[in-house]
Order: sequence, then C-alpha cells, then structure tokens
Amino acid sequence: MKLTVTGRHLKITDGIQEHLEMQVDRHIRPWVDEGSGDIHFALAVEKQRHFAEVTVKSKGFSVHAENMTGDLYNAIDGVVLKTEKQLRKHKDRAKSLKSKQNSRMNAKTS
Repeated sequence: MKLTVTGRHLKITDGIQEHLEMQVDRHIRPWVDEGSGDIHFALAVEKQRHFAEVTVKSKGFSVHAENMTGDLYNAIDGVVLKTEKQLRKHKDRAKSLKSKQNSRMNAKTS
C-alpha cells in the first residue's frame, strides 16, 4: 500500500509524517486489502485553519474525507477517524451483500 503526503503552504516534517503513518497503521490499514491500494493525504494551512484531506483507493472503491480545525494534528486525527468509519461501513455493506447472495444461491439449489 502506497502512502503519499502533500503539503500546501506547509512543510511536512518528520513528526507529521510519523503521526500520519501511526494513524494509518492503526485506523486505515486493517480495512484495506494489503498490496492493493493507495492512500493520499493533502494537508494545508490557511490563516489559523488547518485542513486535512485523505483519499483511499483500493480494489473497486474509493473513499474521500476532509476535516478542518485550528490544530494540524487534530485535523489529521479527525479525517482519519472519518475515513475509518467510511471504510468500516463499506466493508460491512459488502459483507452483508455477499451473505445475502450466498443465502439466495443456497435457496435456489435446495
């Protein structure tokens, strides 16, 4: 899985990079298939507002989330949690659809 980080009006320091990697490992990687997928973070600063955007692309789906706060680390944490929620929802929906299809196939063969 490829992780890219872009900073607009902001230098990506080692501390920011480590924080992003830790949050991705903890909240996003468990929901995305290993080996297939790209995660792109875009971080920006305008006046006293910090923006964080993330786009996760994997097999057959894409998830995008944005967050804005007064602190960069809080913006990162918020956007990661939003993304995790969307990924969990997507996986649960796919799992329930698959089980529904399996039950229909079993009913047809009986």
